[in-house]
Amino acid sequence: MRRSGFTLMEMALVLMIVVVAAGIALPLVDSLLHPNQLAAAIDAVRTNWEATRARAETEGRPYRFSVTEGGNTFRIEPDDADVNQEPGYTIDGVLPETCLFVPNGTGMVDPAATPSGSGNFTTVAVFLPDGTARDNVELSFGRPGLMAVTLRLQFVTGVISRVDQGKGVSR
Repeated sequence: MRRSGFTLMEMALVLMIVVVAAGIALPLVDSLLHPNQLAAAIDAVRTNWEATRARAETEGRPYRFSVTEGGNTFRIEPDDADVNQEPGYTIDGVLPETCLFVPNGTGMVDPAATPSGSGNFTTVAVFLPDGTARDNVELSFGRPGLMAVTLRLQFVTGVISRVDQGKGVSR
């Protein structure tokens, strides 16, 4: 007498196909559900760079923009605290959820990456009182599983532009 039904092997094969399909689709669905997080991170960095430059010009003292590499936090603070007794302003900020700062030229951000809470800030840019920056700067950040975005700051003009990965083209 034959029984109708599925064998254990057939059920395991179907389950394996479902798991693989879900693993491929999950990052795509996440990107569709949160399309503006990377755009918000770009806007946050640009806005804070411009605010830092404006604060340096207004107060007549250099200000620095620092980030936690591998993290999602940044800090704006005076760069002359050792010679200037006035405290100035310190502003701490955070990139939108799941976005993080990564080394330049990273390309695809590791899908398993999560913001580290090390709290060790690295100075990225120093804005001078005359509206320029101390050096040319490139800063990369992004969301896990997606291509990193790099912003470039020209030190003489203060122009901020986005660099397309692998092409070296600014826009």
